[in-house]
Amino acid sequence: MKLTNQQIKQIDNYLINLKVKFVDVRLELIDHLASDFEQSSNYALLEDYLDVKVTFIKNFEKQRQKTIHWSYQAQLRKRLAMFFYKPKYVLFTISLGLIMVFLINLEVYLEASIFLFLLMTCFHISAYITHLKHRKTLKKLQAAQPLYSIMALPSLFLYCFSLVKDYIFENPYMFFLYFFLGTLSNVAGYFEVYDNKSKIIKHSKLIL
Repeated sequence: MKLTNQQIKQIDNYLINLKVKFVDVRLELIDHLASDFEQSSNYALLEDYLDVKVTFIKNFEKQRQKTIHWSYQAQLRKRLAMFFYKPKYVLFTISLGLIMVFLINLEVYLEASIFLFLLMTCFHISAYITHLKHRKTLKKLQAAQPLYSIMALPSLFLYCFSLVKDYIFENPYMFFLYFFLGTLSNVAGYFEVYDNKSKIIKHSKLIL
């Protein structure tokens, strides 16, 4: 039995009453629940079917949140890897490496660390500003909630600097490794936040 538009609306209202607030979650659930009810349900009434799906609905929302979060982390790792093999990124990687070697040869560790720390901070702040744009739209979509968590790994290079600065100042190789990976990860994080936000906004125009 094909569900009517009124019954589809009934499912949506049921989800809203269960406090499923994100529009993209409700759309996925409506599609799943409607298809399941039409194809395999033994219930005559839609309300009875929905009542036995409460646990599934709540678990679906939680699991989807985790899936989105870890998919963003996987995308960040892929983006970071691109800096070592994709032509449009490799130029930046080589340039950063050469600049750091030059600074290390000058033995200006304090000045170099300030410059590189500020560079990482700029990309981190830019990612945050990007995340804040269109916040009225983004707050309606679950896919946007873990968006800024993409910067969790890059931020470690900022927060841990005070803990390791004495050690890396004494070891040129560690100095290079720390700021090289830290800068690349913050740049990669910024691009991931920007690209994913753009995709979410584009998708939101179709569903909001």
